[in-house]
Amino acid sequence: MNEKLPLFGLVVSFLFQICLSVEIDMTVLVPAGRRECFYQPIKAKQTLDFEFQVIEGGDLDINFILRSPSNKAVATEARKAEGIYTRTTQETGDYLFCFDNTFSRISSKTVFFDLALDYDSEDELVHPKAQWFDAGTEVLDVRIEDMQTSLDIVQDNVKKAQQHQRVWRNVEFRDRYIAERNYERVSFWSLVSTIVMMSTFIVQVVMIRYLFSDTRSTTSKT
Repeated sequence: MNEKLPLFGLVVSFLFQICLSVEIDMTVLVPAGRRECFYQPIKAKQTLDFEFQVIEGGDLDINFILRSPSNKAVATEARKAEGIYTRTTQETGDYLFCFDNTFSRISSKTVFFDLALDYDSEDELVHPKAQWFDAGTEVLDVRIEDMQTSLDIVQDNVKKAQQHQRVWRNVEFRDRYIAERNYERVSFWSLVSTIVMMSTFIVQVVMIRYLFSDTRSTTSKT
């Protein structure tokens, strides 16, 4: 019974940490000549993971800026197709995330972004694991620590797998967009070439018939 209680506490601790983590992923449309911004309240001393990727529109590039609550630039990018950032926040407040498409006057941009927040300090979490160690033995302590390490590794691997899946999904979407746009260009210029060839053929036939008809008229008059 004493062994089951610490194990239960460990599972509760693991689930509690997952629940406290924040993860947001979204796809936004940034019109031509416009800038789209949003705010996210973040506490200090948290690990901020942010990535974005332009998946459709124009040359697949956009300006990006991340500002702290005191309006300091945390990250900036100019005309980039994607970006990945990992920062430890130094201030508590509303952080500003902006996608700037003002340099483009024609093409709108579709941008996918993912925001993940993890508590970097154990003091900020209510860690219930310690409440179940009063009746434990040294062997049980070692076993619990090993399980905690294994669960942490599993959690990190799951997050990395989800991140890679999102990245590859967006890469596939972007490649499909490029392929479809190239197909449209090839089809358009093929149609233009066909029309030019047909027009040239018709003009040549008309000119040849005109030359032969003109020769016949001259011969009959003679």
